[in-house]
Amino acid sequence: MTPEIPSEAESRKRLVALMTRHQRQIFAYIYTLVPDRHDAEDLLQETSVVVCEKFEEFAPGTDFVAWACQIAWWRIRYSRQKFARSKVVFDDEVLAAVAHTAGEMARELDERHEALAVCLQKLAPRDRELVLTRYEPGSGVAEAARRSGRSLDAAYKALNRLRKLLHDCVTDRLAHAGALP
Repeated sequence: MTPEIPSEAESRKRLVALMTRHQRQIFAYIYTLVPDRHDAEDLLQETSVVVCEKFEEFAPGTDFVAWACQIAWWRIRYSRQKFARSKVVFDDEVLAAVAHTAGEMARELDERHEALAVCLQKLAPRDRELVLTRYEPGSGVAEAARRSGRSLDAAYKALNRLRKLLHDCVTDRLAHAGALP
């Protein structure tokens, strides 16, 4: 019996679903290997284009993230000349070691991210808003304090308390899920 070949529309839907689900992981992988966030974002876009072009080569049932990260790896290597002007440039051996470690950590980081999302939802709305505003791109403690109606000193104290609460909550969730050694 011959396996059924998916239609182009089904293949496109599968690609979009996989990219949507795993884009954050692929970006995290790239960002661990590239010294600048904007360069990492550009490389994510380049990687996404190549993933789309080569998607028919992806074997369903295999690890999409590993496959996409391999494409990212080659895009990064290709783009290294662009980074050669930056102050810190790693040789290929160091880059390969970091890439290997990033790949191994991707699942754990994803589990931590999911645990953090659950823990954030457990916070009081005012506290959650303070934390989210603090870590919003371009924001800081002063902006978070202003939006929450707290003094700067009170915002720092609240953030320290909330970071500890979130750390303990994430650690507890991961320990109960068996994700921590």
